[in-house]
Amino acid sequence: MSDIFTEVDESMRQEKLASWWGRWRPFVYGSVAVLIGAVAINEFIVRPQAEAARAARALELENAVKALEEGQYEEAQAAFQAIVDSESKLSPLAAHYLAQTQLEGSGDAEAAAATLTAIGGTEGGPYERLALLKAAYFRADALTMPELEATLGTLVTEDTALGAMARELIAAKAYATGDIARARTEYSRLKFDAAAPQGVVQRAEIALDAIPVPPDGAGEVPLPTEAPTDAAADAPQETGQ
Repeated sequence: MSDIFTEVDESMRQEKLASWWGRWRPFVYGSVAVLIGAVAINEFIVRPQAEAARAARALELENAVKALEEGQYEEAQAAFQAIVDSESKLSPLAAHYLAQTQLEGSGDAEAAAATLTAIGGTEGGPYERLALLKAAYFRADALTMPELEATLGTLVTEDTALGAMARELIAAKAYATGDIARARTEYSRLKFDAAAPQGVVQRAEIALDAIPVPPDGAGEVPLPTEAPTDAAADAPQETGQ
């Protein structure tokens, strides 16, 4: 008897399933067709178009760099500006070239600094962070020390090559404003900065040799001293008696 009930239940489930499938089948087929269509559009239309656009922008950048190298500054500036305005992934790199063109072509350091400031920031990638540092270099003479420190922001505290270069700029500004003690302090720290590029370390050593030591010894960073060994600590001390 139980087999009969089981067969009846199975038959009812199959009928319900067939009824459900007959009702919703068009929607299921439609959803699958939309999904397949979206994948096909992405693979055969959207992606090739995006790749073609990236290739075209890369070619534009290459041609602009060539124009810059050949001294065709007006043509190069227009091309770099167009890439910057496109707000593509190549825009930050193009902005660096645009600033170089503005500086070399017309000697307009302020325009170059403005171009770099527009994309610079400590929260961005390498191009954005480098742009911030370069903009600070362009404007260092016109800024006060607090303004320069505010411009560089957290970059001066980073244990990176860019951070070391930012600290070098702070040291140079301190010396230019007559703060000899701070200049020597900053250069002394750079001399032993593990993150500093070799060029920065060498310039710090040259600066320390050239900058006179203040009479009170301010600005000198003491070298780390070694802790006494256990053997030295246990050695008998002379009393002089």
